[in-house]
Amino acid sequence: MKKILSLCLALCLMTLAGCTSEPAPSDSTQPSDSAQVSTQPSDSAQPAVEPSDSAQPSEDEEVAATPDPSAPATQLFYSSDVSEMEGSWTLSQVYVGGETFDAVDNAATLAITFSLDPSELVDDAAYIHNQVYNLTGDLTFGVAGINDTLSADGLDGYRGSTAWSDFPQGEVVTEGEFYKQPGPATMRFQDVDAYGLFLDQLATGAPADVETTERTLVIGINNQGQLLLGASEEHLERPGTEGDWTYCLIFDKAA
Repeated sequence: MKKILSLCLALCLMTLAGCTSEPAPSDSTQPSDSAQVSTQPSDSAQPAVEPSDSAQPSEDEEVAATPDPSAPATQLFYSSDVSEMEGSWTLSQVYVGGETFDAVDNAATLAITFSLDPSELVDDAAYIHNQVYNLTGDLTFGVAGINDTLSADGLDGYRGSTAWSDFPQGEVVTEGEFYKQPGPATMRFQDVDAYGLFLDQLATGAPADVETTERTLVIGINNQGQLLLGASEEHLERPGTEGDWTYCLIFDKAA
């Protein structure tokens, strides 16, 4: 009888243990691949960065072959010949701040002289030599107050220089021929950065507060045959450049 009771008790314990054990997790509880969220950006989200053709600069305007007498006196003539600059010039007007002022008597003189280099290497790659002109400009004053200021430091004016390569429209020609130097160029002056150009003393009514210590000035012939020398924030010596002079000295050819 005791054996029977023992067997019954063992059977009950085995049944109870089987009911309380935890079932093993099944594969069906894992998330499927289709449930994953994609984080990669698509190609269509990338912005376009290619510039349009309209952003490209346009070509320079065609240079007029003949002067226009009706053009403003401050407008450069880009087809002038370099030989027109040579000689002595007398200041007639000062242009500054959009206004033109008449120069005082004997205000200033600019003497342009040429030096010929008969065999300048103007094209390294092709090894071409041309005859070229280099320019020197001597700017002197006839105003006592200006000369007193300059002479205190041993100066009698300003000297400028222009090389053949300072002509932006320069053109190489056949070996040994004259290099083409049309239109305006730039001229670099000594000492002007220390004193300026005394515009208010050169022309009655011209402002005294204009900065005139720029050493590199634009020089060229206008449509009326006058010589222009001045400064600008733009490269007026280059054809097609739009802009105005900061200041400009207008010279007549001396008789």
